[in-house]
Amino acid sequence: MTDNPNPKFPSVTRPRWEPNEDINKIQGGIDLVRDEYGNYYVPYRIRDKGDKLLGVTLVHALYDEAFSTVFMDETQKAYSSGHLGVLLLDRMNGHIKELEIEGRKIFSVQDLINNGTEVKFWDITITRKK
Repeated sequence: MTDNPNPKFPSVTRPRWEPNEDINKIQGGIDLVRDEYGNYYVPYRIRDKGDKLLGVTLVHALYDEAFSTVFMDETQKAYSSGHLGVLLLDRMNGHIKELEIEGRKIFSVQDLINNGTEVKFWDITITRKK
C-alpha cells in the first residue's frame, strides 16, 4: 500500500483481516477495546467456550506497544531525538486506522460486560512477555 505512512504496518497487503461485528469473535493481537475514558486495550488472554466469549484480560495498548516494538535502524532514524511516546502513539493510532480500514469494530469495555464477559485488566507494573 503506497499511501500507508503507518509505522506499525509499513507494507500492507489487503485484506489483512476479516471484518468483525461479533464481540464473541474478538482476537488478541488484532482487535482493540476502548474504555469510557478513551483508553485502548489489547485483548491479551481470551477465554471462550464455543461461540461465547467468557472472559478476557485486557492490557493497555501503549503498554502492549512498548513491549512489542523492537528498535531497528529504520525506527531509530525516523524517531531519533524524539520522545518514545511519539513512536508508541503513532503505532497505536496506525493500528486503530487498520481496524477501521478492515471493518473490525472496536468494542467498548461496557460492550464486553453487557455480553456477560468477565473483564480483567493486566497489571502494568509487571513486565509482559510475548
